[in-house]
Amino acid sequence: MIKNLFKYLVVIIAFVSITAGCKKPAVETPDFDKAELLGNVAANIVLPSLNDFDAKLSALKLSFEVFEADRTLANLEVVRIDWKATYSSWQTIKIFDFGPVLVNGFKGSTGTFPSDTTQIQSNISNGGYNLASASNVDAIGLSALDYLLYQPTALDDFVNNTSYTVYTSELIEKIINELTVVNSAWTSYRSTFIASTGTETTSAFSLLINEFNKDYELSKNAKLGIPLGKQSLGIQLPEYIEARNSAYSFDLLRHSMISLQGLYNGDINSSSGSGVGFHEYLIHLERSDLANDINSKFNSIIAKIDSFQNSFEIEMASNQSELDELYNLIQQQVVNLKTDMTSAFGVLITYQDNDGD
Repeated sequence: MIKNLFKYLVVIIAFVSITAGCKKPAVETPDFDKAELLGNVAANIVLPSLNDFDAKLSALKLSFEVFEADRTLANLEVVRIDWKATYSSWQTIKIFDFGPVLVNGFKGSTGTFPSDTTQIQSNISNGGYNLASASNVDAIGLSALDYLLYQPTALDDFVNNTSYTVYTSELIEKIINELTVVNSAWTSYRSTFIASTGTETTSAFSLLINEFNKDYELSKNAKLGIPLGKQSLGIQLPEYIEARNSAYSFDLLRHSMISLQGLYNGDINSSSGSGVGFHEYLIHLERSDLANDINSKFNSIIAKIDSFQNSFEIEMASNQSELDELYNLIQQQVVNLKTDMTSAFGVLITYQDNDGD
């Protein structure tokens, strides 16, 4: 009996061993191709955005030259329309503050706000200014043009003060010249960007994730939170409103959020994961819950911005509660992007903020 039992055990063990040996090996999930993601960002977001900004700037320069030749309100309105289109286009470029944009200080010289109107008027009155000096960083760029084109006496100043017109023309020309340098540098930087797929703090992938988050938080704080008084004990600071003179603030916030969502989805015009972007990477990592929640929150934020009927400054005076709701919606996304997404990607946040989130 014992002998027979032993034989049965031997047969069972042998069968199990053979079965195990014939088992198909587990199929490993291939690594996500981050070079494809970076290649898509370069080819379908960064370079087209630089070209679009270039085209918008060229149109602005041309319309301003027409206005210089015939300084009518109708021609000034055309310049204002072209300036708005240029500022809207800038909302994508400003995300990429690394590589050529950072090396050439392009974000600071083009997008710093609010402007120092006293410095602008001093430059116009006294002449002899150096627009490249650090002392003039608040007197140049798209925000300075907001003041020059929209302040109450703008048309009279253009008509009666040649220095006012020259200064405005020089600001436009400065942005064009600096963009030419950045555009050229990105052409050669592109291959370096695509190949730098690691998660170390100096890699292009890490820099992209960091600047994406940093720009999102700047949109939350500088475009909305600071004017609302979120960092000044609830005391509103309307003087810090972006594009205050043109009342174009909500539009810029909206374009900023659309650009961030487009980069997230890997498609500059998309509100869903149709390109090779962060959304697709999260899906690959089996984080579809997070991936879809991020898109849902972006959609809610943009819809909330669209719900306001008046300028930001008017809404600040009459509709604080709804603006607080918008701010809270944007704040809720910070955890998704800065904590959960970056953790899933294995990227360390290296920039500092004073928000305490």
